[in-house]
Amino acid sequence: MSKRFRISPIWRWLLVLAVIAAFLGACDSGDDDDDGATASDDDTVDDDDDTADDDTADDDTGDDDTSLDDDDDDTFVVPEDIVDPPAAMPFSIEREQVGAAPTIGEIDEFTATMKSFYEGVDYFRWAATHSFGAPADNPDGDPPYMIWWTNTVAVKDGDTVTYTFDTAPDNTTAKVTRILPAAIGLYLSTGDADAREVALGYMRGLSATYDGMIWGDEDPVVDYLMARTIFYRSYAYTTPDGRQAFADYEPVRHEEEARRHDTWHNPNNPTWGDIYVRNKRSKDDFPYLFRDVPFLARLIRATDDAEMRDAAIKLYRQIVRMCRDIVDKDYKIYTKGENGEVFLPMTENGFVDDFASYTNYDAVFPNAECNPKIAASYIAYGDAHGNDCADGDGGLYETIVLLSHFWGTNMIWGYHVSAVSNALTFGDNDTARALLEGLAARMDKLMDNPLADNYVEWYPDVAALLVIAAANGLPLTNREAALVVRHYTEAAAYLADFDYWDLWDASVPDGEYVYIPDRYVYDGEGNAIDYFVRITEITHLYEYCYSPLKDPAGAKFVDCDTLLE
Repeated sequence: MSKRFRISPIWRWLLVLAVIAAFLGACDSGDDDDDGATASDDDTVDDDDDTADDDTADDDTGDDDTSLDDDDDDTFVVPEDIVDPPAAMPFSIEREQVGAAPTIGEIDEFTATMKSFYEGVDYFRWAATHSFGAPADNPDGDPPYMIWWTNTVAVKDGDTVTYTFDTAPDNTTAKVTRILPAAIGLYLSTGDADAREVALGYMRGLSATYDGMIWGDEDPVVDYLMARTIFYRSYAYTTPDGRQAFADYEPVRHEEEARRHDTWHNPNNPTWGDIYVRNKRSKDDFPYLFRDVPFLARLIRATDDAEMRDAAIKLYRQIVRMCRDIVDKDYKIYTKGENGEVFLPMTENGFVDDFASYTNYDAVFPNAECNPKIAASYIAYGDAHGNDCADGDGGLYETIVLLSHFWGTNMIWGYHVSAVSNALTFGDNDTARALLEGLAARMDKLMDNPLADNYVEWYPDVAALLVIAAANGLPLTNREAALVVRHYTEAAAYLADFDYWDLWDASVPDGEYVYIPDRYVYDGEGNAIDYFVRITEITHLYEYCYSPLKDPAGAKFVDCDTLLE
């Protein structure tokens, strides 16, 4: 009589970990914010898996009407579907104070440093100069929009700079959505014209990823699914400060098919006509998109600029409708195929691909991706929709992600902040408190994590996370405030030395240039030896300074009044 084979508990867990690691290894290859000569967008490997069609997503889950309630600025009434975020933090949490606080002199010096950097590089004017999409003065009268691109280079020839593509980008949304709250915050705080231009262009750019995913013969029209990006037609234009530029889309205006992204020709798009669409929107960029929703709501309620308000209302409603679709379809992210057909991305083994799902690991780690689920639920329905994320800690799942791909921490950490932000915005204060307490515990662990020294990215990324956490009610400890000051100061000094802030300057000869500073420093063998706060996160201070949710009990690190002067 044979003995029954039994797997010991430890081997069972090792098997589980191997399976999870295999899944994670197959998922999106992460944030593409490097934007440097050696850096590329995250999905540039052609993995030609077939994706299985799942034609179950054609239902209409939201309100088609994106018009304003009243076109007259003097009598504008905020539409009822726009959430009313809190005017102040509804509660505070206690944290044990650790470390030495930045002195008044250090805070003043830091504020002056950051103000000098922002003004010296003319950050938002620079962003508006290199961002492009469809021009305002195009001969077809198409709606304008702007996108911060990756996988691009600039070619200078005389008095003209051409922006063109090395490869097709996948995660431009991560750039746009990181910068948008800062642009909105600076605009609402000071009326800054360049911040307004960037905010307006980027809101329209995000909306374009929804409108561009509509095919001319769709019936019914599915207008709430988001593309990775869209590729308009090449055009010449004049920059905001009067210089000549050219946007060259030709290298990416062709069809391709791969596991994590396809590019399809959409010749009769109802909005822009002949465009190409990059599909299979992944969850990588949504931590930042979800955090934008409260800022859109604040902009709608605070501005008397009808153009800004229109753009914010349209985008707000598009995000809501998309989130309803995600929640209604068991937290899956659907997309469209070659002819506009709706489907769910699948692996060749018949699993929902990780980049399109928040539930792949629920059987093993039930709360692994609870933070994005609850954030999407607040945006979609205004409540937690049955999700209980406790303190927002994903446990062992998060450790596995960290050890598999460090870039995954940006999603995990970012989703935690988004969950706090939207719980506060939609008035679920008990949940918000639990999540904020969990965020504080997360920060304590990040500050003393034994793995930190293995990653040059660790503390600069934590510093950026601390700023947006503080903008959402987290009182920083003295040690955390000092970390922000240190890494933002170092980043400002490093970025200010970049040679190509102004490609039109007479000192820059004709040639091809990487026009966005790389966040890494490499040794002679190409190994990353240093790292700085991302160029797309260096403006988080404007998001923080505008936020009414700052806890005055937290350690101070910047003088917002002086920064915003």
